[in-house]
Order: sequence, then C-alpha cells, then structure tokens
Amino acid sequence: RRHSPSFAIVAGSAGAGLGVGAVLAIGISNVLADALAMGVGEYLSTKTEHEYIAEERAREAWELENYPEGEITEMVGIFVERGMSHEDATEVITRMAKYPDFFVNLMMTEELGLQVPDEGNQSLLKGVVMFCAFATFGMLPIFGYVATDWVVKDAAGNGEEQPMTMLIAACTVTSVTLFALGAFKAHFAHKKYLRSGLETLMLGGACATLSYNVGLALSSLAK
Repeated sequence: RRHSPSFAIVAGSAGAGLGVGAVLAIGISNVLADALAMGVGEYLSTKTEHEYIAEERAREAWELENYPEGEITEMVGIFVERGMSHEDATEVITRMAKYPDFFVNLMMTEELGLQVPDEGNQSLLKGVVMFCAFATFGMLPIFGYVATDWVVKDAAGNGEEQPMTMLIAACTVTSVTLFALGAFKAHFAHKKYLRSGLETLMLGGACATLSYNVGLALSSLAK
C-alpha cells in the first residue's frame, strides 16, 4: 500500500482541477517527504530494537558467567515445559552450556523471545530499503498521470490537458500495481493471492475515492 498516499494526492488534485505541473510538484515533494520519514522511522526503530537486544544479551551473558547453575536450571525448566524429560533436558542443556556464545543466543530466544540480529549495520540498510521502496512505488501513479498527459497532447496535437483521461490512466497503473503488491504479499502471509490482491486494491481505491471527492468539493466551494 506504499503508493496509495500518492495516488490519493493525484486523485485529490484531479478533483480540484489542478494542472499537471501542480500535481507533479505536490506529488513528488509529498512522496519524497513521506519516503524520508518512513526511512528515518525504520532506521530509528530498528536501531533502538537492536540496542535493546544488545543490552539484554550482555545481561544474559553476565548472568551465565557469574551464575551458570541458575541459568542452566532455568533453561532445563523451559525444556521440560516443552515436553522433554528432566533427565534429557539436563543432559542437552549441560552440553550446550559448554558453548557460551551459542548458549546465550539460545537463552535470548527461549527466555526472552528475542532474536539476536546478524552483525552489520542492518538499521541503515533497512532505512535505505524503506526509503527506496516507498519512493519508487509512490512515484508510479504520478508518472502515470504525467506520462498520459504527454501522450494525449501528442495525439491531440492541440496541447490541451485531458484531466479525466490522465486520471483514468493513473487509476489503471495504480490499480494494477496495488493488486500485484497485494498478491505478492500473500506469498509471505500464506493467504490466497486473489483475496489479498483485491483487499489491497479496495483499500487503495477507497483512499483515492475519498481524496478525489474532497478535492472536488473544496474546488466547488472555492469558485
């Protein structure tokens, strides 16, 4: 749904009767601002999460080093609750505790439900990926709208804008992309492709419809 906001901008601008230049300026500036906000938000949230996990891991490592019996007993209890016998759990945990780094990561997962991230600056990478994804998909409706303007002007030969034709083209481009993204998401969520695609398409369409009618209404009041 990353490009629903930009599609809503196009629809609202079309409803208000704004020219192509205004749609282009408003749309691109809004998409880039939103993309930056999403990228920075993803970076900060991931960085904060990783810092919290690092602190918890350091605490667990200290406890294992200073109170190994207590940590081993706690892990044995967890494995017993999972269905292992006390004897088997004790043997397994005692063997794994011989490898501190591995055992601390296991403690993080089993005790705290936290997955230790891989080494490297994943926070920055995730922020950049979020920015690029939001900006790329957000530009599709805007470029579809503007490209249609160029094609229509060339075909007509009179240089006049065709707002409704341009809006229909933007709707088509965005609808296809929304459905494709929804279907792609279903692959990871183990949902039906058709249902997920239609769900994403309907939500994006609802946003655009509301925006178009608001723009149309405000434009009428301003006249």
